[in-house]
This record gives sequence, structure tokens and C-alpha cells, in this order.
Amino acid sequence: MIEEPKDFFIQRNGVRFAGTHLIIDLYGAIRLDDLQHVETTLRECVAAAKATLLDLSLHHFTPNGGVSGVAVLAESHISIHSWPEHKYAALDIFTCGKSEPHNAVEVLRANFKPERLVVEEHLRGKTPQTTWFDEQLHPGYRTRFETNNIIYETGNNLQRSLVFEHNRLGRVLMIDDIVQTTEADEFVYHEAMTHIPVLAHGNAKKVLVIGGGDGGMIEEVLKHKSLDKVVMVEIDRAVVDIAEQFLPSIHKGAFNDPRMELVIADGFEFVKDTAERFDVIIVDSCDPVGPAAILFSEEFYARCKRCLTQGGILVTQSGTPFWQAEELKKTHQRLANLFKDAGCFVAAVPLYAGGFMAFGWATDNTELRNVPLETLEQRFKTANITTNYYTPAVHRGAFSLPPYVQKLLS
Repeated sequence: MIEEPKDFFIQRNGVRFAGTHLIIDLYGAIRLDDLQHVETTLRECVAAAKATLLDLSLHHFTPNGGVSGVAVLAESHISIHSWPEHKYAALDIFTCGKSEPHNAVEVLRANFKPERLVVEEHLRGKTPQTTWFDEQLHPGYRTRFETNNIIYETGNNLQRSLVFEHNRLGRVLMIDDIVQTTEADEFVYHEAMTHIPVLAHGNAKKVLVIGGGDGGMIEEVLKHKSLDKVVMVEIDRAVVDIAEQFLPSIHKGAFNDPRMELVIADGFEFVKDTAERFDVIIVDSCDPVGPAAILFSEEFYARCKRCLTQGGILVTQSGTPFWQAEELKKTHQRLANLFKDAGCFVAAVPLYAGGFMAFGWATDNTELRNVPLETLEQRFKTANITTNYYTPAVHRGAFSLPPYVQKLLS
């Protein structure tokens, strides 16, 4: 005899609630008319969610096709209804107790291979209370963020993602407990990392962005109408899905720009194999932990150089010099081993602890770091873009480093 789960309320990150309800849409999916495949997938979803299957009932529609049905669980249910002629399916997963329904999302992605997967999460029976999230990227130093509204939380075999609302910062994206971006201050980071290399180059036509799944980087790059193509390589499709659904104020629809090509792949492997060449490469990686660690290696930078046009520019996320001095030093040393001109520029990003944020700079054109102010002003005027942080004067000043940062590069 299977008993109903006894623990009615669940605790997660300080939030007390009765159950997790996932509303899932699959677009451009395959095998939605295959009854046996649908049944196998639902059973795999139950196992992945660590739930208890009580009954499974499916109906195949003829002659038009499609499958409708439900898996009844001790923890509640998983339901599906598919429209194979539109390559679309709607699913509903609700569980209580200590099951893990988010694990089922990756099963659906693997088995139905949708072009786009959208998940909307509702915490049912939630007891309102304040929650604090801690970011402890730097030893001995902790940053805390308050919220009373968790928008979305999920995890897969690559990384764990969280979106929550903050009273001052707006929506906040965390990956593996490290804050990546916020609605309130993302413009500083993204504008500095895009407009400085693009306008310093002066004639960029193709740009490669590695990482940047939130879409903020490509949104800024695509402001330059003179660009023919922007390729974004992101290792985790789930981050893009989350951004498209929950962070529209950051990407502003950039994923739909016809000049933008999204590639779901490992950036380290992409720059090894691609035959394309780019005028600017922007490495918008997470910090050097987990899957992103390889993006700070000299081998990776060498592969990036292989993909640059003559005189092209590579810029990298290099941490905060105060807390991540060794990271900046190693990045600079590796870039200096490969390029004629290697250095860094800085920007004051409110979100990131430690004052300045450093961006690695590397090119074989030694003149691009010192483009005259008058030239930058003319290029900025011609580009006709709106910014909240970048100006030609800020551009020039970004390379004027405080002595403590300059010492790290010597």
C-alpha cells in the first residue's frame, strides 16, 4: 500500500509552500504522435522527479493524431496534451513532498528535442516571508540579497539557475549561487564590454559572444546597425530559455534579431572547430568555476585568436581586481603570451563586490587601445545608439588604471 506523503509543507531557501507546479510548453518538438515514446518519456519523468507512479493513462487521437493523458502520482500528477501537426505540447507537473519535479524538464528536453522549451513555476500554498540569498564567491566575504518573490528556480547537469525579485535591483539572475546580472545595473557591464571593443575597432562586421545567456550582451552589440552578423555560443540552453521568458527587460528581444545566430555548444570547442572569423570576440563567461573554468585558459585564448580577423579584438570578463587579483594577473599573462597588445580596462559595476570590474583586452593592432577621443566621438555619433554608461570619454578613461590594478599587469 502506498501512503500519501505526510510532509504537507516544503521548505526551500526559507520559503514554506505546499507543492511545486510547473507549466511547460514545448515548441518545435518531435515524436509527439508516438504513443509508446510519450509513455516511456512520462515514466522517465516520474523516475527523474523521484516521484511514485500510481497509474498511467494515455489516449491516442485518430485520425488527426496527438496524445493526451496523465500520470497519477502519490505526490499528485504529470499531464500532457500534444498537437503533433504544430510540433507543440503542453504539460503540467505538480508535486508535493520531497520530489524533484525540475529534473523532469531535462527528460522532456532530451526526449522531445524541442526548439524552444518554456517553463513557468508556481509555488502552491506559499506562505509569504522574506528570504535572503547569500553569494560567497570570495573567501571571507559574503553578499546578501533579500527577496519575497522567487520567480523561477531549476537545475540540470550543467548548473543551477535562480531568478528572484529584489526591491532595488529588480529581477536578479543567479547561477550556482553567484549573481550574474540584475535589471537595475546590467547596462554598465554590457555597455562597457561591447561598445569599447566595437567602437575601438571602427569597422567591425562580425562579432562572436561566448556565454552571455541572459541576452544583455547581444542586445548591446546589435545596437550597431553596421554589423552584419553576431554569433552567440552558450553552453546551457536552459539559461537562454529562462532569459527569454523572465528577463525581457535585459535582452529586449535581441534573440529574434535576424543578424543573430544562437549556437548551443561548448565555447571552448566552438573556437577550436569553427571556420568563421570575427572582428571582435567577447567572452562573457561566469567566474572560473565549474564549466566556465576552461574559458580562462591560455589554450582557449589561443583558439580565440585563431578565430579573429587581422587586427581583431578579444575582450574577456576578468573579475574584480581587488578580490580576484590572481585571476586578473593570470588572464593578463596568458593574453600577453599570445597578443602584441594585452591589458585591461575597467568599469564600476554596482553589483560586483570590490569596486572596479576588469575586462581583459587583447589585439595585435597596437593602435586600437589609443584611438583618439575625436575619432571615438565621430564613430559614436555615426552609430547613433543610446547608452546609459558608455561615452567616448568614459571609453578613454576606462584604460586609465589605478596603480593597484596597473601593478597586477606589470
